[in-house]
Amino acid sequence: MGHGGSTAHGEGGVAAVEFAILLPVLVVLLFGFIQFGIAFNTKIQATNGAREGARMVVVGLDSWDDVSGSGKGYWQLVQERAGVGSISNCDVQVAAAIGGTVTVAFDYPIDLTIPFLPTPTSWQQGRATASMRMEQFSQQPYPWPVGACGGA
Repeated sequence: MGHGGSTAHGEGGVAAVEFAILLPVLVVLLFGFIQFGIAFNTKIQATNGAREGARMVVVGLDSWDDVSGSGKGYWQLVQERAGVGSISNCDVQVAAAIGGTVTVAFDYPIDLTIPFLPTPTSWQQGRATASMRMEQFSQQPYPWPVGACGGA
């Protein structure tokens, strides 16, 4: 009598071994997808903060240190609206004429943790940039040097 659909001798643990070999690859892929989603969300938030910062500049600011009487400085508000832990290497390029382009840019941290893989240093920081058309000049010139975040 035959054994019907049974496997040959010695092949009973093959599926377990194959699973043990593929499991780390599947875990890395799963966590990679999750971390990519988190990093992409952080980029969207930071870019939105840069866009909000550009909007504040193009409609004109009364004071860079006390935006709209909020008691908060410009870069502090940009950081809050970006929703990221900290910002660095801040820059605002202000147009010389109405209708020119204002560009707001800053760096923000990215926290990527993928099991079994080292994170390259280039993946630990992102850059958010937004540009808008100048509508009205601010009452004060931009007070900080390039790269300074004015108390943020």
